[in-house]
Amino acid sequence: MSEMCELRRSSDLLPRECAALLDVPVETFRAWDSGRRSVPVSALHRARQAVAEHARQTELLPLSRLATELGTHVRALQAAARTGRLEVRFSTRSVFGRPLRLATRAAGAQFKRTQYRRFAGQAVCAARLPSVPADYDQQLKRLRCRLRLTRERLARRVGAARMAVVYQWEARKRTPSPVFWQRIQALSRGVGA
Repeated sequence: MSEMCELRRSSDLLPRECAALLDVPVETFRAWDSGRRSVPVSALHRARQAVAEHARQTELLPLSRLATELGTHVRALQAAARTGRLEVRFSTRSVFGRPLRLATRAAGAQFKRTQYRRFAGQAVCAARLPSVPADYDQQLKRLRCRLRLTRERLARRVGAARMAVVYQWEARKRTPSPVFWQRIQALSRGVGA
């Protein structure tokens, strides 16, 4: 396996994405990737730098750390995430019942370049996370019964850590986070359709 192929695979990039990062034609990159042609030393050096920078830009960071790096206040990023101006992903963990938001450096830089301190013409607010209903335990039991799922299989389908988590939800020892409740609702809608 060529070193170029190892670099590409370690970064989980497609050949066309690597070719775009290196600014070379896709066929040229494929020849290097497959080992049909030897890779010039300068191209290999550029590839190492491009892959490292791509990994740095796409690393998911908590909003507090991203705010420090961007030189903004964390509340500005939180508000941007709520209104859909900052692309975020939600962690399965929550902090004080709220899902932990993560964003990439690239998304943060795009927000700062296009939306930061601009108050007119902001994007429409994205859909908020659903609130967890009071009878969540009964709804979970009905859904599991309807789908004929064990607690373990339901946990796998919604991304919970173990079947014990589903047991705790059903026994009302623990409340699912809004992120998990959104996944449960999606699973329920998939059944009803």
